[in-house]
Amino acid sequence: MSNLDILSRDFWKDNRRFADLFNTVLYDGKQVILPEKLMEADSNLSGSIQTKKKEDVFVERRADLIRKFAGNSEYAIFLLENQSHIHYGMPLRVMMYDALGYREECAKKKRENKKNAVYANRDEFLSGMRKEERIHPVFTLVVYYGEKPWDGPRRLKDMMVDMPKWMEKSFSDYSMNLLEIRSSEHAFQNEDVSRLVYMIQHIYRKQIEEMKKECADVYVKKDVIKLAGVITENEEIIKYAEEHKEEEVLNMCEATKQWEEKIRNDVINMMGVRKEGEENLAPEEAIERLKAAEKNEGILEGKVKGKAEEKMEIAEKMKAEGFDNALIEKLTGILLH
Repeated sequence: MSNLDILSRDFWKDNRRFADLFNTVLYDGKQVILPEKLMEADSNLSGSIQTKKKEDVFVERRADLIRKFAGNSEYAIFLLENQSHIHYGMPLRVMMYDALGYREECAKKKRENKKNAVYANRDEFLSGMRKEERIHPVFTLVVYYGEKPWDGPRRLKDMMVDMPKWMEKSFSDYSMNLLEIRSSEHAFQNEDVSRLVYMIQHIYRKQIEEMKKECADVYVKKDVIKLAGVITENEEIIKYAEEHKEEEVLNMCEATKQWEEKIRNDVINMMGVRKEGEENLAPEEAIERLKAAEKNEGILEGKVKGKAEEKMEIAEKMKAEGFDNALIEKLTGILLH
């Protein structure tokens, strides 16, 4: 099991976070799932399917996290599936997992009915279930953490070949619930969930200056920082969390300082003004050196133009990499419009 699997599962084990996730994504923020009423459930959904030849085909499946919630009367099952990469067969996968959950509940009822011999007629005996018996609904939510936009199917129909309209009318579709964190606009009420989404989005977009303005005095729990670093594969943020493992809460801006320093060094290296053996160079000094180089070569108009174009090229590369405009202007000295 990867670090992401372990950390994300541990993060969502907190019932307050779990409830807010499902309430926000599935129920438009209404507090219908109450954290204190969530119950643990067996995450092992594996089971066997019997063929017509009476052969058992074993299907192995272990959910990332499952909770039961008893509302006014009967309970419902909520299943969380963590996804770090795009899966082009995800709707079918979710449909199979949900079906395994339903099948297992039916199998339990059949075993109980057979043991107690409670059938009222031949139809109940052959089906193994009594006419009035009902099973509990399963709701699966796929949380996608990746930086790339989800371009995979979102429902079973998206996986099908083109069908004429008359065929579509009778096709049984199956939609999946998907949260794409990189582009989510959901207003999460749980602070930990909200901060996690905020960090992931701003790290992916390299919006350092914005984070510094908005989060100068913001402290978050250490597991939020660590998970955000692991999800975005940001070694600097992961290192910061590990260096402060004794602390319960960490300053969000402090956590990104090493990452900011790495970005600045990368940009300075792109500028080509670092001298041999020189390790530390402030962005302001790098810009001054570029200006000095332009001034010294001022007699040759072509060279001056070349330097300006070089800076513009660096700015364009940064923009393509997702850096926000404020950071580009600060590091290159070029004003973007």
